[in-house]
Amino acid sequence: MAAMRSVRLSAALVASLASIALALGACGGGGDGGESKDTGPTRPEYVADVGAICKKATADSKPIFASLQKLVDASGTYKSRLIKAAPDLRRLYKIQNAKLERFKDIEPPAADKAQIAEITKAAQQTIDEFEGFLPAADAGDLKKFIDIATDASGARADAERLGTSYGLREDCFSLAVDLSNLQ
Repeated sequence: MAAMRSVRLSAALVASLASIALALGACGGGGDGGESKDTGPTRPEYVADVGAICKKATADSKPIFASLQKLVDASGTYKSRLIKAAPDLRRLYKIQNAKLERFKDIEPPAADKAQIAEITKAAQQTIDEFEGFLPAADAGDLKKFIDIATDASGARADAERLGTSYGLREDCFSLAVDLSNLQ
């Protein structure tokens, strides 16, 4: 019984850590259509610009994901591992927040402004929730951390759905932490 609870708590911790890492969920991919040059960028130009932002953030985040994976695979209490993860989560927050700010600075195609506003709103909500659970990570408060992270995963899923529907790349939403060893 205790082993089953341990696996569930471990899975919840990992899922929580992973969900925050995917805050923006907007990367360039192969969209088509768009506006003419007179009214701003075309959809493919916009998607390519967003893709460049995502590519850099993904590269910058890779060592942090590796560090988080080591904590997932490590022994020790969930509280101690969460406290150890807090500095990496703060670094990840800074990268993801900067990615969102750069995303907001790109002028979308005129015809797509409403769609991009929806993606931006969902991404901002995710980033705000991510920032909100950093104090719980610092304190090792697993229950509060999981509660907030679970709420954040809904906004992240919205950003993912809206982004991929628009034509932005799915790989921006991939899970960079391996959960297979928790079974």
